[in-house]
Amino acid sequence: MSVHTRTSATVAALALAGLCVAVPADAAPSGAMTLNTCGGAVSDYTGTALPPVAFTGFLTVVIENVNYKYPITITSQAPNSNLLQVNATLPSGDDVSTTSSFTLNVDQLGKGEITFKSPTGSGKTTNIVCTSLLGTPTTRVTQMIGKMTDPTITNSAVGDFKVTRPGI
Repeated sequence: MSVHTRTSATVAALALAGLCVAVPADAAPSGAMTLNTCGGAVSDYTGTALPPVAFTGFLTVVIENVNYKYPITITSQAPNSNLLQVNATLPSGDDVSTTSSFTLNVDQLGKGEITFKSPTGSGKTTNIVCTSLLGTPTTRVTQMIGKMTDPTITNSAVGDFKVTRPGI
């Protein structure tokens, strides 16, 4: 696992420049980056208590005009930690998985996105959604949409994924 560190001055300078800032797994955004509108903190993805609530959904990869759809889960491995397990079920019924840390990037508006390892490559969110059952504002991520590498070892194509978990 890698740990990213930044000083408050660096974070503030990058925020003023309008750039995304990588937030360390063990720290909350600092300085001008304290705003969290949706997914701007590690705990928004992993929760603060056990048991973890998995994101479930599908990865769709198109190869030579054929759609391959894989059930996937993305599960926190520890509260307030950037450790995720990504599982995919292959057409054979076999499961492949990897556990690794993710990197959280937060834009100047306080919205986050993550990059992570997948069983045969990597994944990245392109959009996240934060909702609650009560209709009140929340920063807890309930849906992730993005790109991820095909989970079979014979293919390096990238597909689209969408995973969800219930609001609280």
